[in-house]
Amino acid sequence: YQRRVREAVVSTQSTGDYRQMILRDYNKFISADANGDQFLSVDEMASFIHPEEFHHTRHLAIEESLKDLDRNGDGVISVDEYVADLLADEEDHANQPEWIQLERQHFHEYRDQNKDGVVDLDELRDWFQPEGGSPALSEATHLVRQSDKNNDGHLSPQEILDSYQVFVGSQATDFGRMLHTEL
Repeated sequence: YQRRVREAVVSTQSTGDYRQMILRDYNKFISADANGDQFLSVDEMASFIHPEEFHHTRHLAIEESLKDLDRNGDGVISVDEYVADLLADEEDHANQPEWIQLERQHFHEYRDQNKDGVVDLDELRDWFQPEGGSPALSEATHLVRQSDKNNDGHLSPQEILDSYQVFVGSQATDFGRMLHTEL
């Protein structure tokens, strides 16, 4: 199997992007295959699909995210690169939605921990593994704190609607796509 993957990677028929995708998946497979039998059990497959949720594969998710977000290849993520990723599905980048300002503020206040204007690998690692341990729990806590106007610890449908800009910028709601079907 390893030989076939390497052959596919060096094949002259593979394009650069495709070659990179094969290498990423190969490295993810090797890391997910905890027992080294070159097969993925159900648990190992889960770590292959969601490497950010498992200790032994989290480093791959962090490295992939850095490569994906770092558009200029300088090894760090600027606020503009961060915003460009959030706006990837938006057609009009010139007229940024108001929630983008909240995300810029969030970047500077929470993501850029050492306040040097960029997110480096260590800050990205903290982003993926917050003190609470779960990125999903951390994002959910952020959403509730930002949107719970009556401070009762619960979100009503109205509070969600009133704070739609926070949810549109959230990975927890797939950048707002889940709200369309839920509300």
